[in-house]
Amino acid sequence: MLKSSDQLFLASNYNRLLDTRERILASAYAHFSTKGYHSTTINDIASSLKMSKKTIYFQFRNKEHLFVEVGKQKLETIVEHSQSIVNADKCFITKLIDYLQMLHEHVRHISIHVLRDLCNDESMLAKILSDHINNSMMDRFSILLQQGYDEKMIDDRVEPMMAIVMYKETLCSYLFGKPADYPSVKLEKEFHVFLSKQLRSFFRGLLSREGTMRFDELFDNLPHLTKTYG
Repeated sequence: MLKSSDQLFLASNYNRLLDTRERILASAYAHFSTKGYHSTTINDIASSLKMSKKTIYFQFRNKEHLFVEVGKQKLETIVEHSQSIVNADKCFITKLIDYLQMLHEHVRHISIHVLRDLCNDESMLAKILSDHINNSMMDRFSILLQQGYDEKMIDDRVEPMMAIVMYKETLCSYLFGKPADYPSVKLEKEFHVFLSKQLRSFFRGLLSREGTMRFDELFDNLPHLTKTYG
């Protein structure tokens, strides 16, 4: 049995390793988000953290492993955030606006360089992201959609399965579409607004007349959203 002093040492060492891992993930996310996978090196990340590459390789096998772990951590955050929205004691239209804000918040720091890397079908992260969209995100959106039908905020001509497929296609066309599909070089800085506007139009298109009126009223009272979506 370990002595209490040994237990404290092990706990302290574990916490230090965990803190180091989180710092590496945070720095890697910043680099990958702005420069993309191929233009980021382990040396870039190590230099920004003022640590040796050996320390990073102690935590992650290679750059691809680090890239995948960064993506998985981000996806877990999105899942938790979307679940909290679905579980909230709010009306459907408010949740829809919250959902829109959540998606915008989580993609606004990602550069077009990352999308170019995700376009590579051989990317492990692309496969993980695709699975996440097909499962976790669709499950939560289905629950949210059902509330919309229950509150009669969705146009009854909209079929649930078709709405889910269209939502999936909107996300996938943005994340996995060819870089040439993006309208202009200007989107290098603000291309996330492209998805946000598409999603706003998509969500709004699902709604009944009353749902559309409530959506627009709530949306127009949120200046930070109207500024973004213009």
